[in-house]
Order: sequence, then structure tokens, then C-alpha cells
Amino acid sequence: MNRWVWPGVVAGGLAAATGAAWVVGPQAVPQVPFADSASRVSVVCPAFGSATGTVRVAVTAAGSGLRTNRVSEPNQGSDAGRFKVLTTAGQPIRVSAPLPEPFGATTVVQAENGPERGLSASGCVVPRTNHWFTGVDVREQAQSEIVVANLDGTEASVDLTVYGADGRIAAPRGVEVPGNSAKTISLGVLPRAGSPITVAVSSSDGRVAAFLRQRTWNQDVPLGVDWLPAADEPATDLVVPGIPAGAGQRSLVLTNPGERTATVTVGVLSESGPVELTGSEQVEVPAGTTRSVTLTAGLAGEAAALQLASTQPVTAGMWLDSGGDDARSDPAFTVATPALPADSIWPLAAGKSSQTELQLANASDAEATVTVTRASGSEPGGEPVVVKVPPGSTVAVPLDQAAANVVRVQTEATEVYGALVSTQRLGRIRGLAVVDLIGQDGRGSPAQVVFDQHAGS
Repeated sequence: MNRWVWPGVVAGGLAAATGAAWVVGPQAVPQVPFADSASRVSVVCPAFGSATGTVRVAVTAAGSGLRTNRVSEPNQGSDAGRFKVLTTAGQPIRVSAPLPEPFGATTVVQAENGPERGLSASGCVVPRTNHWFTGVDVREQAQSEIVVANLDGTEASVDLTVYGADGRIAAPRGVEVPGNSAKTISLGVLPRAGSPITVAVSSSDGRVAAFLRQRTWNQDVPLGVDWLPAADEPATDLVVPGIPAGAGQRSLVLTNPGERTATVTVGVLSESGPVELTGSEQVEVPAGTTRSVTLTAGLAGEAAALQLASTQPVTAGMWLDSGGDDARSDPAFTVATPALPADSIWPLAAGKSSQTELQLANASDAEATVTVTRASGSEPGGEPVVVKVPPGSTVAVPLDQAAANVVRVQTEATEVYGALVSTQRLGRIRGLAVVDLIGQDGRGSPAQVVFDQHAGS
């Protein structure tokens, strides 16, 4: 396995390419054309302008050739070196890098008040034909919307399929998304319901990236906002990582899109080892429906992951919050994910006052060995640390408090799952955000490999 040596490889590139961890202002078109590459992979990062919040898109790569550009400006790319934080994106960003070296990108939003209130974060997404959002909030006080980004030059047609507590729900179909653009689809057209639903986003004529952002209100007062990440494809064996320690809501949401009732057995991969959930160890999910179950008491405030075994393919996600009353609590979400790839790298620009930890969950019956290398933004990384994750357990690895963190994860284990969990005080708010770690070729579909004729393709 190719161990990472940060000082000799990455630090020099960081200093030459950025000189600082923060980048302010639009990225200029490079004066020297980028070399052509026949094997690049692209991801899309959510971004928008905000009058009350700070929006940061962090990108990093283990190798050279990292590039960024706005989705609507495919010919105006910028060389990102090996690390960069963009603060004035204003719209979804395309990030690309050559294979096979890993790269990663995330978006973080922070606000003490206003419609973006709280701490929210999202991993950036590989375009694909299907996205499953499990745990969508359609209560009266909720406002949810899907942003679909199309990196291709041709139009894409998008369909929504919705599963509620009583079965399928009519939803928009044939939504046209022009090439090199992003479109917002409001879920306000769906019937209001007191329990979560699942929305499947599919495209029959091209791959798209999709993000779901949902807000909760008390009349006109915002109570919190975050991205709901896309869950893994329906399967009979799933792992939901990134459940934070501490107080607050912990509710599992399950959807069975099939034609037979699913019986889902719920196990916990905790810091103290495998745990059984008395009274909630099995959940029945009828065909074509969504069910939720509260696990707060059974998880007992421990950092953990869930291991699910089902008689029929299901999707899974969790509603989380940081606890306390409406004035203090902040929502967050985590979902079923694929296992970590052999080598991955992740940035997170959550700010100096945030506290972030890497959570690693081992769903196998054997101890897993994981090599973790941590750095603070563009600073040289420390020595790689070997982390042992016992079978059926979750281990938390703290990151330094810094304006931005970069963490590289390498493992030969095939059943290790990961998430970055961040907390931060924002005035009275106990900010909470979870970024599930999904490799560029995750979710069981091949990465989008393209010929790179443009700076950001």
C-alpha cells in the first residue's frame, strides 16, 4: 500500500500553489493551458450565495492536476494546486483531478442566525443516474429542496420517486436540467406528512449530481438547516456511520422500495464494541413504504455506527441533532454508505472554533488496520498514525482545531466505514454536522471518466 508522506510530497505543493489556507475572490482563468488528460474524474460541490452565512468549499488532492470551476462556466477553470478553500463560489462547483491519485472536496456553511442558521456540511458528489435521499422532512414546518447539477453539455431529464408511510406518493417527473447548469426542485409540492419520506432522483439520459437541503422553521424563525446526503443504493446489508456522541435526537429512517415486507435487524458498532438494541433490534418495513424508529435511548450517547441486515433491499438514514431546546439545537444527518476505498483524502474547512473527529467503523469480524495522516489546511502533515479498529466497533480520531483540516485514510480492510463529525458553538447554537466519507467511485457505480478538453472538466 502506498503510504502517504506529506512533508515531501504535499507540503511543497501546498506552499507553491496556495501560500495560505483561505482563498477570497473569484478564481482567475489560468494563463497557461492545462495539459490534456484522458482519465479524470469529476465531483460537484454544493454552493450558493448567502447574506447571513459563510460558505466554504474546500478541495484537496494527493497528486497534481486538481482543478475547479463553476458548473455554469465549463471553459473557465482554475488550477487548485493540492489544497484550496473557495469562499465566493456562489453556485455549485465542479472539482476534477486525474486518476488514480485520490482527491476530495466538501462544503461547509456556518451562520448564527438567518435561513442558514447553524453548522451544515456536505461531501461533494460524483454524477450518476440514481440518488436516494432517505429521511426527507415534509412536515408543515419544513422546507426541503433538491439541487440537480448537470455537467454534460446536453440536457438531462430527471424523475422523482417518493416513498411515504403509506406507500408511493405522486411527485414531479420529466424535470429538464439544461447542460452545464443547476436547477432547484422544491419539495413543497409534495403532501405534508408528520413522518419522514424517501425521494429517489433518477436520470434516464445522463448522469447528474444531486443535493437535498432541508430547513426547519417555527413560523418565520429558522430552527436549523443541513444537507441530507444521498444514501447507498437499496441493499440487504448496510452500514450507517457517523453517529455522534452526546445528547440529542437519534432516529433511524428505513425505506423498502420492493414488493415484499422487509424485516431489518439493527445492530450497533459502538466505541465499546457490538451492542444489541433491546426493543428496537428488528423493524418491519412494508413494501413500498418508509418507517422511522427512535434509537436515542439504546445508543446511550455513544459515538457509533449502525449495522443493518434486511430480508429485502432497503435504504437507510438517520435524523440527528445536538440536543437542547429550539434555540440551541442544530440538526444533522447521516446515511448508509459504501465502505471506504483503499486510499482517500478529505478536506474540511469548518473554522478554527470547530472540533472535528474522524469516526471509523469496522463491520467485520476481524480487527482492521487503518493509517491516518492529519494536517491543518496547507500546513505540513504529521507522521502517519496506525489506528486499530476492533471488530464490531467504532473508533474516533480527533483532528486539530484549525481553520481547515485535511485527513488521508488508507486501509486494506474492506469493511471499514468513515465519517467526519464536527461540532461548533455559533452564539447560543450547538452546531453539529456530519460528512459521510464516500470515495469518488463509491456507491457501486464507476467513476465518471472524461476527456479533459476544458480547464475544469
